[in-house]
Amino acid sequence: MNFKNPVTNSHAHWVAVLFLFLTTLFIRLPFFFRDYTDPDESTFILMGQSIADGHLPYDHLWDLKPPLLFYIFGAIEYVVPHSFIAIRFFGVLVVFTSALFLMKIAQKTRIENGFLVALLYIILSSELGNLQGLMSEHLAVFFILPGLLCLLEKRNLLYSLLAGICFGCALLCKLSYAYAIVALLVCFLLLNWRKNSFEQIFKSNLILLFGLLLPFFLISIPFLVEKKPDVFIDSVFLAPLEYGHAQQYSFLQKIERTWWIILIGLLVSYLSIKKITKENKPLAIASIAILLGTIYTFFSSGIVNGHYLIQVFPFILLLAVGIIIQRKFKLRWRFLVLFVILISVESLVEYYRLAKSYSQNSTFYYRPGFQVVNELKSRGLDNKKIFFADYHIGYWLLHQYPLTKSTTHPSNINRSYLFKYFDVQRNSIEELKYILEGIRPDVVVSKREQLSFFSPDSGENAYFKTTMNKEFTILQQDEKNRIVIWQRNKK
Repeated sequence: MNFKNPVTNSHAHWVAVLFLFLTTLFIRLPFFFRDYTDPDESTFILMGQSIADGHLPYDHLWDLKPPLLFYIFGAIEYVVPHSFIAIRFFGVLVVFTSALFLMKIAQKTRIENGFLVALLYIILSSELGNLQGLMSEHLAVFFILPGLLCLLEKRNLLYSLLAGICFGCALLCKLSYAYAIVALLVCFLLLNWRKNSFEQIFKSNLILLFGLLLPFFLISIPFLVEKKPDVFIDSVFLAPLEYGHAQQYSFLQKIERTWWIILIGLLVSYLSIKKITKENKPLAIASIAILLGTIYTFFSSGIVNGHYLIQVFPFILLLAVGIIIQRKFKLRWRFLVLFVILISVESLVEYYRLAKSYSQNSTFYYRPGFQVVNELKSRGLDNKKIFFADYHIGYWLLHQYPLTKSTTHPSNINRSYLFKYFDVQRNSIEELKYILEGIRPDVVVSKREQLSFFSPDSGENAYFKTTMNKEFTILQQDEKNRIVIWQRNKK
C-alpha cells in the first residue's frame, strides 16, 4: 500500500482508518481492567469524580494539573459513573483521533507516509511504559494537533480563532506546552511577515490570541460565580510556576538528566532543515518550534518522565518519517498486522495475565488495588476512614474521597512548598501528623512498611514507622504484590 496519501480513494482511506482504530483498541484493550496504569491517572479520576459530584476543581480536592483535564474526566464519570472501561475507551478515542489529525496534517502539507506517522504515534503513545491510561499528555496532543492543522490552513480569521481555541485547550490540559506554543506563534508571525500586510497579520494574531485566552476565561467562570478567583489563579498559574522552579537542579544536573532528548530534538531539527522544501516549510518550522519548545520545558525542570514524551512523539514523527525520510513506504497489510502484534509486547503480556486471572479467579480485575479493596470489604472495613498512602484509586473504588487535599495524589504530601495554594499552613511531617493523629484513619494502606514518596531515612518515615508500630497492627502483608494493610488498634 502507498502511504503517501491514504485518502486517494475512499476505500483505501476507510481501510486505513479502520486499521488505526483496531490497532489502538488492540494495544490498549487489556489495560481497561487495570486498577491504575500511572498514579497520575488515578488522581485525575478522583478529581473528575469530585467535579461530577458538583465540586469545583481545587476547592474540594487538589492537584497540580490544569482544570480542563479534570472537567473531561468529570464529564466521563458523570455520563458513565464509576467505569474504568468508559475512561480507558475514551482514551482509545483520544489517541485514535489524534492519529487521524496527524494523517490530515500530512495530507494537507503533502508529506510522505502520513499513515505511518499516525500508526507509529499510536504505538509510541500506547505501548511504552505506563502510557496505556488516559494521561494529560494524550489530551494536550489531542487539542494541539487540530490547532496546528488550523494554523496550516489558509490564514483567515475563522481558522485563527479555532487554532487559538485549540491551543488554549491544550494548555488547560498540560501547561508545559506553553513555551512550545509561544515559539510556534512567533515562528508563524515571522514566516508570514512578508506575505501579508500589517493589517492582516495584526487581525489574525489578535483573533488567535483571543481564541487562546477564551478557554481560560470560560473555565474560570465557575470560580468567579463562587467568588473564588484566587483559587483559580493560585492553582492554575502560581502553583505550577513554583513547582517548575522547585527542583533546584544545577545547569549541569539538568543537562545530565535531559541531554539525550535534547540531542534527539536538535538532530531531528537539523536534518529536517536540510531536507526542507517550499511545500513542507510551514509544517517543518511549526514542528521544530513545538518540539524544541517542549524539550526546553523538560530541560528547565530537569525532569523527563516517560509520559512526558507523548508531547513530542507527534512532531518527531512528522519530521523524521514525513520530512527527513523522503521516500514512500509500500507495505502489505499482512506485514503491518504482524508488525503491530510483534511490537505490542506489553499488551500481549497483559492479555496473558487477564486470561490467567479469569481462569483462576473468574475476574479480569486482578491487580493490587483491587486486591486491597476486596480485602477491606471482606473484613468489613470498606466504610472506615482509610489513608491510602499508595493505591489511592482505592478511594474511588470504595466511593470515598481522600482524607485531605494533600493526599489527593500520594506524592503531594512531599511537596510542602505547594501547601499554601490549598490553605494548609503546615510542613510535610506536620501534615502527616495531622492525618494520623488528627483525622485518625482506621486503616492505612501502603506498598511497603514506609511511605513511598519520602526517602527511607527521612523524618517523615521515621515518624510513620513509629506510629504504625505503636498504634496499628498489620492485617495483611503481601511482599509479592507489594501490599501492606494496617488497622488501628482498639483501645
